[in-house]
Amino acid sequence: APEPAKAAEPTKAAAPAAAPAAGGAPKVVARKDTFVLGGFGAGATEITDPDNINPYSLGGLGRVRGLLNLTMYEFLYLYNHNDGSEIPWLAESYKVAPDFKSVDVKIRKGVEWNDGKPFTSGDVKYTLELLRDTPELVFASDIKEWVKDVAVKDDQNFTINLNKPNVRFFYFYFVENSEIHIPILPKHIWEKEKIGDFKGSKVGTGPYIMVAATGQRQDFDRNDNWWAAKSGFQKLPKPLRVSAIPPGAGDTAVAREINNEFDAGNIMQPGVFEAARAKNKDIISWSTKGPAWGAPDACMYTLGLNTKYGPMADVHVRRAVQASINRAKIVDLAYEGSTVPLVLPFSTYGGLAPYTKMMQPLIDKYKPDNPSAEVIASEMAAAGYKKEGANWTKDGKKLTFQLLVPGWLKPMGPVVEKQLRDGGFDVTFKLFDPDTQPFFDTVRAGNADAWIIVHCGSSREPWGTLQHYHSKFASSEQGKQNSYIWANSQYSNKEYDAIIDQMDQVLSSPTDAKYTDLVTKAVDIFLKDVVEITISEERHVVTNNQHYWKGFMTTENAYAAPYSLWAAWLQVLLKVEPTGAA
Repeated sequence: APEPAKAAEPTKAAAPAAAPAAGGAPKVVARKDTFVLGGFGAGATEITDPDNINPYSLGGLGRVRGLLNLTMYEFLYLYNHNDGSEIPWLAESYKVAPDFKSVDVKIRKGVEWNDGKPFTSGDVKYTLELLRDTPELVFASDIKEWVKDVAVKDDQNFTINLNKPNVRFFYFYFVENSEIHIPILPKHIWEKEKIGDFKGSKVGTGPYIMVAATGQRQDFDRNDNWWAAKSGFQKLPKPLRVSAIPPGAGDTAVAREINNEFDAGNIMQPGVFEAARAKNKDIISWSTKGPAWGAPDACMYTLGLNTKYGPMADVHVRRAVQASINRAKIVDLAYEGSTVPLVLPFSTYGGLAPYTKMMQPLIDKYKPDNPSAEVIASEMAAAGYKKEGANWTKDGKKLTFQLLVPGWLKPMGPVVEKQLRDGGFDVTFKLFDPDTQPFFDTVRAGNADAWIIVHCGSSREPWGTLQHYHSKFASSEQGKQNSYIWANSQYSNKEYDAIIDQMDQVLSSPTDAKYTDLVTKAVDIFLKDVVEITISEERHVVTNNQHYWKGFMTTENAYAAPYSLWAAWLQVLLKVEPTGAA
């Protein structure tokens, strides 16, 4: 296993004060009372534009997901990806209209901004209509497409009126809060500012307020007048300060976590994690037992195939390619057994489990995970190929193609290349590292035959991923970029499109016969046509350090997914207790 850099002896120094964001120097807070985040991934050595806390100007989503969603901004709802439960937060309820063209929302009583002003329906109206009318802001195009207006009934009740039906609008934009975050702005502050140039206000509803910011750290101190504690909704968090510190390069980040400098650490490769854990027993990950230490993230490792252009446009060739793939060996060789082989494009999250179980008859029917030389031979023969030497040929021409792989998925490249070569395919693994933009440019324009990528989508219902194979996302012609980053198969099937069009307007439920029938029909086509080859689930070995704080989420205490980029991770700060370490 890879060995992390040698760590220095653990330190017990107080957390240093950062340069103040405004005004005098911030107070010194002891390390034992400070919760330190080391960022989601190693590499960063400096915080860019550290005093910019505008969630909607250029780069705003990264700022929100990097720290603001855990400190100063809260959301109408939080979501537990592990079991599919919705957690009312700033809002206490919502109701989607029968025609799916509006959503009634009720705000929780007692919610306040940290300057003491009430959080009201007017703030929601201001935020959404500002986004609708200001093209340069993050998520402006989304909100303009969907939101007609916001009708305020009173301070606690409002209705979001939509331009067209969308059964999932509120969940997608205001409940899940993982890839998308729509923080509500305090109207009484922002309406006085020039939004595009504004670096943001420290006024939020969250339990922490920014007190200092430099390129080397951002500090947020606890708001002892936090509305949720005053109203009895939550207790004050135990950490007096939350600090974000750039972790440095990979080995440095690991060494610093071993040294107890971070409470929420970085993603590690399984072998690195095991080596770090051997040096510091307080370092933990999502799973309490290996080798699959990591957590699901609604993304799949996939072998993508171009179903419209080139040799993979023949379904028989795609079936032969699939019959060359041994998922279990890929998981073992590329990722040290740290994830699980899968054949459906659905995460193992609890909300999806009932649907996956329902699809077992289709899995038994099509046998997608069945490496077989006989299947390869019969499917290639059906496509008009014959074996000449080690490779497949047609009309005297050898079938040759490249396997495109972005740098961060490099471990899979050589393994998949060998399996395809063993299946008779003359394939060459081509790596794009560190610049992956040419990879995406080639794949999204339909100019690649085969590639390895993560496909992110469904987190609680199959529609989330299945909709990506709708022909509306495909390139209008080869060489032109498709309209969605995960819709790279270029799949075009009117029957499939009709199924997805129906799913668009049906509320998901594993007990709803209409919805599950549509899911079954879509998955049948997905497996029959080998639209994409799901290999396994992406699982990140997210690490935390229990030296100063205990109470992190794990498989045995799964109150939220362990991704600090997602809003529900706020619950860590509300649940952790001091260990008593000095």
